[in-house]
Amino acid sequence: MVLINKAINEITVKLVYYGPGLCGKTTNLEKVYGNPKLEHKGKMISMSTETDRTLFFDFMPMELGSINGQKVRVQLYTVPGQVFYDATRKLVLRGADGVVFVADSQASMRDSNQQSLDNLKTNLRLNRIDPEKVALVFQYNKRDLPDVDSVEDMNAYLQPGAAPVVEAAAIQGTGVTATLRAAIGRILENLKHNVDTTLTDATPLASPDMSARSGVTSSSAGSPKLTMKTESASRPPAPPPPPVTQHEIEEAEEDPFGNVAVVEETTVDRAEIEAMLATTREVITSIEMALDKARAQERLLRDKLASL
Repeated sequence: MVLINKAINEITVKLVYYGPGLCGKTTNLEKVYGNPKLEHKGKMISMSTETDRTLFFDFMPMELGSINGQKVRVQLYTVPGQVFYDATRKLVLRGADGVVFVADSQASMRDSNQQSLDNLKTNLRLNRIDPEKVALVFQYNKRDLPDVDSVEDMNAYLQPGAAPVVEAAAIQGTGVTATLRAAIGRILENLKHNVDTTLTDATPLASPDMSARSGVTSSSAGSPKLTMKTESASRPPAPPPPPVTQHEIEEAEEDPFGNVAVVEETTVDRAEIEAMLATTREVITSIEMALDKARAQERLLRDKLASL
């Protein structure tokens, strides 16, 4: 949900990186954060327990210019693919304006990719976000590894449709900024065309069930990582786009936002801004409650394990 701050002439959009465990979501954010061309960055924050982690930082890509005279700030989040509870992923998706689905290109990860994509669509609907209208970009990561599925095979089972597809090797930085540029471009395009991504007939997101497992399989669950340092109408249907070529990726690494179109104007009234602010505060409170409950559950499990 786009947040507009008239006091400082700033628009904030939210982009979430989603995908199975160890697919490269964290690597993407670290590479973006380390990009010297992105100067106006906030600190990278890691909220973690032993079983999951959420990374967050924001930045202001000055290359985007302004929207209706207001600067653009982008909030980047990544959800834990190896999450012990699904509650965090639901909460982090709340209010998302765009999603990057990071798929692991290895043939052995086919089922995990599909399960994670299905989980993404379910959690978007629970957050009353239309999976068909939200700004969505697919990144096919780990293209530098052996035994990877072809782009055609991945398109066949992930079915990206009209969503852009970017080939990447995030550990080397290849395709990272091309993915980010494509995602922000999709978000701004939605703003330009006043696309309403809200599912009006969907059930509102309930309080997280901290006793329920996420249903992540052993193949998609990774080992917890070390905490890093703090630092209105839809678009007409379009044919599936071709994957981004290596030449385009190299150009994007040099100029992350060279081809992103700037939206000229958008309007939001006071009631909508107040509703956005209330939702943002609710997300913060919910995440804090989820972390507290997760830590309590962690202590309980440790005590049980010690008594065995």
